Amino acid sequence: MIDTESFFDHPVFHGQKNWFDDLKYELSLQQKKPSHGDQEKWETAIEFLPKTKKRIAKLNQRCISINNLGFSSTKKEKIIRSLKLLNPWRKGPFSIDGIVVDSEWKSYMKWERIKSIIGPLNNKRVLDVGCGNGYYSLRMIGDGADFVLGIDPSPLFMKQFEAISHFMEPEAVLLLPLKLESIPDNDEIFDVVFSMGVLYHQRSYLDHLEKLNKLTKPGGELVLETLVLPGNSSFENTNKQRYSQMKNVWYLPNIKELNEWLNLSGFNNIKVGAINKTSTFEQRSTEWMTTHSLINGLNPINQDLTIEGLPAPHRVAIICNK
Repeated sequence: MIDTESFFDHPVFHGQKNWFDDLKYELSLQQKKPSHGDQEKWETAIEFLPKTKKRIAKLNQRCISINNLGFSSTKKEKIIRSLKLLNPWRKGPFSIDGIVVDSEWKSYMKWERIKSIIGPLNNKRVLDVGCGNGYYSLRMIGDGADFVLGIDPSPLFMKQFEAISHFMEPEAVLLLPLKLESIPDNDEIFDVVFSMGVLYHQRSYLDHLEKLNKLTKPGGELVLETLVLPGNSSFENTNKQRYSQMKNVWYLPNIKELNEWLNLSGFNNIKVGAINKTSTFEQRSTEWMTTHSLINGLNPINQDLTIEGLPAPHRVAIICNK
């Protein structure tokens, strides 16, 4: 059971009882749904983690680290077996007493690009949409955020965060297994809303952006990181097509279109960061993520193209205001 009560004791939620009650109701609906087929395996992974005194994690560095746990080599082997029951680890890296979870993504590369264009997070109240296993949510705390609410419908990612949290002193981060549309509207709470790696998975991109707007405080900031196509081209999935082997990519805009979408959704003061082609150094298979990765979605002869013949993945970070 997720401990929402202690998290929502935070002063920022005082006076937000109706919103809090609506959020708890949405969470209760989610918890009544049938569990994932691998749920028992994931629960076993958590149960097998050795008990230990929690330590303060280092959150403001590339690899989120929890040190001085004092585990023997035998216990470390046990931890590795447990954590690998939670494969695939997409976001990271993490280090637990020297055990490095070498995730598919070198997520610090994206975070460093994001940090180069956003304002300070000091004392900000943050919503992290599509938070995955919480790597970025924790980095936000490490960079001064007051608190972070992360949402992601994946039960595996929630268990990965639970595994990391098993070793670390509590931080002002709560991850909930919810989709964006389940979050009640409230533009009084979140100073900064992040949506990273989510937009292109939405069948209705405008609905997604408009919902983000409803959760951003007036004058607050949206940080949008997403796939785009370079130049004037765009991609629309109209017939069960794939993009770089991904079947759940619905629309890839160019920068001009993306600006238009943001304006239509009520955002202004749009600032576009550099467009970066994703490299196989940043995203690749590892022993912690053994399934297909970026290289499998690229043309083996010309890696400037996907295997379907479209431009290879390019990502951009944009900040704008409500």
